Amino acid sequence: MTDSGKMTYGNLILITDRCSTPSWAFDLVKVTISVSSGCSFRVVFWGGRLSHQETSSNKDVEYVNSEYGKNAVRLLYIRREGTTHCIKELEVSVHIRLNTVNEFLNSDNSQVIPTDTIKNTIQALAKCRGIRTIEEFGLDICEHFLTSFCHVIYCNAFIQEVPWQRLEKDGVPHVHAFLYSSEGVRFCEVERTLEGSPIVFSGIKDLKLMKTTQSGFQGFFKDKYTTLPERRDRVLSIETLIKWCYGEGADCLDYDCIWRTAHECTLDAFAGPPETGHYSPSYQKTVNCIQTYILDRLPQIEEVEVIMSNIHYSVADLEKLGLCNDKEILTPQDTPFGACASTLRRKKDCPGTYQQRPVACKPRYSVGFKSSIGMN
Repeated sequence: MTDSGKMTYGNLILITDRCSTPSWAFDLVKVTISVSSGCSFRVVFWGGRLSHQETSSNKDVEYVNSEYGKNAVRLLYIRREGTTHCIKELEVSVHIRLNTVNEFLNSDNSQVIPTDTIKNTIQALAKCRGIRTIEEFGLDICEHFLTSFCHVIYCNAFIQEVPWQRLEKDGVPHVHAFLYSSEGVRFCEVERTLEGSPIVFSGIKDLKLMKTTQSGFQGFFKDKYTTLPERRDRVLSIETLIKWCYGEGADCLDYDCIWRTAHECTLDAFAGPPETGHYSPSYQKTVNCIQTYILDRLPQIEEVEVIMSNIHYSVADLEKLGLCNDKEILTPQDTPFGACASTLRRKKDCPGTYQQRPVACKPRYSVGFKSSIGMN
């Protein structure tokens, strides 16, 4: 602490009263500090008062979580099978937790695995073990850190895959050319501790869908501030994230097949039959349809979370131009937009039935996952 009451920790500056000892009261506070390229650290304090003095001497606070890692490690993996090439382009974020917090409390770095080492390890594992699916690669990463370092007690790997598809001409696949697809971004998250089995999540993000009819919104609650008219026929345009969790045996599944089926379920639930479609009375109901379609067709999945944004389109006013606009010309509205989130899981005692998961029981999002969807 300087004479002026300023404490500096890297780029973090705290200004305090010169004559007082600074302290802060918390219920639950998360502090995320980013330094250099792709490095992040997270510390969570629970209860009591946090002082700038050495935390270990303060009996009113304790660490409930501390982790760090390397975010956004990008790589392109090419597997060559003769003249045919297969690719995986990934962005990987890996966080680990140690069995000590001395690096936070006492500036003791003797047990700290540098985040640059984490980056190098990701690249080395891709070379040595290959990448078949992102889920299996995430399992490989977690296994490596937990078995190679006796002081690592937790590992989390969040992986996104760039949606490259093999180029085709007249139905013939090209041997080494690929096309960027708009089918959404595939991702996974793998968590593992020393004691338990790995937990695997998979999902789709940045998936954009639209239908120009068979959607409405009626019968909603109204008060003195309600101006929205009821509509039986409207455009429904969404951007969505779907994330699912597997049950037992999550480390030995056909992840590619499951992802393709879940993607197909999402499209079917949104659009309906090609000739007629089906009606959506609200985008909340569309969320539920996506979840139930996936759970009905994929018994390996235990729960499905959907985060959906509703992108509004307003009918353009062409009367001033002397033109009649029968909902042919519409204007998209970037903001504001509607949003909803829901998690549906199987009831443990009643196979084939589902229940909403209470908000308080939702899984903790990792730093990697939250960063990827802009929730930090």
